[in-house]
Parts: sequence; C-alpha cells; structure tokens
Amino acid sequence: MHAIRIDRKKRLAAEPRCGHNRYHPDIAPALEVAEGEEVTLETRDALDGQIGPETTIADFANLDANLVHPLTGPVFVKGAEPGDMIEIEFLDIVPQPTAFSAIVPGLGFLRDVMTTPFLVHWKIRDGWATADELPGVRIPGAPFMGISATAPSAQKLKEWTAREQRALDAGGFVLPPNEAGTVPSGRCGLEGCGRCRRARTAEIST
Repeated sequence: MHAIRIDRKKRLAAEPRCGHNRYHPDIAPALEVAEGEEVTLETRDALDGQIGPETTIADFANLDANLVHPLTGPVFVKGAEPGDMIEIEFLDIVPQPTAFSAIVPGLGFLRDVMTTPFLVHWKIRDGWATADELPGVRIPGAPFMGISATAPSAQKLKEWTAREQRALDAGGFVLPPNEAGTVPSGRCGLEGCGRCRRARTAEIST
C-alpha cells in the first residue's frame, strides 16, 4: 500500500517532501496513485506541533500563525484531468493519544466573542476524550478529516487572492499571502512556490 509517513516530533519544514502549508497548483506531488488504490497518509495537527501536552496559555505568545494547517500530500491521481470530480473514501481514521482545544485571542471565527485565551489538553483512549482540566467531562470520539481538497487552478488562485484583497481593503480580517514559514519554501501566491515544479491540478491533500 502507498503511504506518506511523517515524524510528529518534527515540524513540516523539517520534512518538506511530505506536505505543504499553502495551496498552489504548482506544488509537486509527494505521491502518485492509480484510481481505486488505497493510501495511508499520516497527518500533523492544525498548529504543526506547536501545542503539546505541556503547553500552557502563557506559550500562546510564541505561536507562529504562519505554520497553521500543515497538509500531507499532494497525492496525484493518475488519469485525472483538471476539472474532474474526485471521490475520496476514508476507510479508517486513527486519532493520536493526545489532542487539544484552544482559543487564541484574535484568531478564529469567534475572535470577536471569545476574547479570553483557553486551552484544554485531551487524552484519547478507548473511543473517548477526557481532560484533567475538565473533570467529569467525557466526549465520545468521532474522528474526521478537517481538510481534504484538490489543488486550485491558477485562475482560481488568482480569483481567491483578488477576493481576499478586496476584503482586506474593506477592513475585513484576512491573512494575505505571506512567504514566512511556507512549505515548500518561497513565496506561495500569484508568483508560485520557490521549490515547485510542473503544474498539476488533480492532486489531493489532507
């Protein structure tokens, strides 16, 4: 079976051939598979390992927002063409033994409502999540993939960038293209990625 294995003790930048943290059509695939083949993809958490079991709210000041949402892939599906609809069936999702819930002031959809920092460390065991900070609370496990998507076309990337620039100009909360912390390294945006090769749009990342 095809697989992309990662070392969760390392950040994505230390294993750039395993994934990326910006969407761009020119990012070279990390793996190529045929239609119907099974693939095992190991994934990182949304903050690329910046929050661990020992992290406290005091450490929030050191979080690097440029590292968020590391993605495993892309995976190129042989025979797929730009514009094709690709169906993915997730056969199994295996959670890690620890997790976290965090509210970082100034970030997220509820930043204007939730203004106090919050952090809970979860232990995942036997299909349940429990936390020492929340005695008596037990949440049933329902693991799911947070993001799974195909690479955007160059035209879509241009449209999205222009749309977000309009929102930024109107005073909206937008994180514009930023080369800091990009994997692959280099500016990912309209100019492309410094380490990207040929363009392929039938690629999947999770």
